[in-house]
Amino acid sequence: MSLQVNVKDLLSNLYHNRGVVELLFGQRDHVTVNELLGRDDITEEQYRKLVSLDILYEYENVVSLNDAVVAMFEDFMEIGEVTPGFINDYINELKRHIRFYQEAREMRFLRSIKKYLKRINTTLTREIIKLQKNVDDTYKNESNYRIKLQKLEDYREKRDTIIEFIRQTTSIVDETRNLFNITNDTELFGIVSALKASLIENLDFLIEIQTDITDFINKIQYQLDVYKKAQRLKEVKDHGTLHYKTNFREVVSNINTLKYNGHKTPKTKIPIDFLYSDDGHVLCKRIAEKYKITRLMVRGLADKMAGNFKDKGLEQQIKLDTEKLVERFLNQSKLNLFEYLMDYKFPKAIGNVTFEERLSLFVEIAMEYQNKLDFKYRLQYHDYEAENKVKKRLGYTLIWPLKEKNKKQQA
Repeated sequence: MSLQVNVKDLLSNLYHNRGVVELLFGQRDHVTVNELLGRDDITEEQYRKLVSLDILYEYENVVSLNDAVVAMFEDFMEIGEVTPGFINDYINELKRHIRFYQEAREMRFLRSIKKYLKRINTTLTREIIKLQKNVDDTYKNESNYRIKLQKLEDYREKRDTIIEFIRQTTSIVDETRNLFNITNDTELFGIVSALKASLIENLDFLIEIQTDITDFINKIQYQLDVYKKAQRLKEVKDHGTLHYKTNFREVVSNINTLKYNGHKTPKTKIPIDFLYSDDGHVLCKRIAEKYKITRLMVRGLADKMAGNFKDKGLEQQIKLDTEKLVERFLNQSKLNLFEYLMDYKFPKAIGNVTFEERLSLFVEIAMEYQNKLDFKYRLQYHDYEAENKVKKRLGYTLIWPLKEKNKKQQA
């Protein structure tokens, strides 16, 4: 930096100019000096001070944050570009300290081994989350088709690089398994077990990311082909080739097109008399089950009611309480969706709800009510015991109720 500055001064300047920092972090390379000085929360003197401290850069009348400040925020929030090179550095350091520990069985080398095993586990998860977010953002926000394709190809290469690092880590853990067992260190055993489970889970995430990348590239290529054809057609039209060098007008005028040609015609309406028959009731019941219409599902045949009619009606009504459950979840802010469903006490009439059923309900709510939920794009873990008494760990996405501020932004 141009001036000697300590941590206290740096934090003080960032805090007092937090509005400016937030603006420049969100709108990089788009804010001019005049736009920035036109704000009420910064004066020209404060601006010059931030520039002198190298917190802000000014180039060709455009203001931007220091790259180190941007990188600090991106690393903390697990966003920004994917940088798998850190994983490679950690793997090399892990190998080095394993060799040191094999030469001299000292605790300082064992502590370093634990440290780099934890860093590899944390960094792998963070880089995969960043990779998924960057793939989605590139497909949705990048306007240039060729740049979009190139970015997705780059992310595919980074995805392959991360897979190679996972394989290297797995190989190192397997090769040094006997050495780890000799140490008889319970903390090291827990770190290695968590790392193995995380590596398997991360490979599954990378397979999903590869599927998304391939799907996005195919869609972009199709859109690019359509664009090229439309551009070529426009050139032909502008030059008058269709009208003056072909019989285009005659061919088009001789075609008698149908308005709904190629579209499925709507089905014939069902007579009301048929709906009053037994066969019609069966049909209504199927439709009610598909669209979850309570009154049609409860209604039985006219001749005889079943003995457990009220129980069935109650059961169907309970099945439809998902919307009320979501409303209760949205009105609280202490628990995320997964924890809320795990602790939720269902009515006695519905019986015991298993862990698998609650997990299925979690996925259903996340898909159907995504516009009312706030996805944090980071994983949380839940330890549980399977039916065969085997302890397992499940990773799930953090989902919170959508706050009023976020609702207004989506609207």
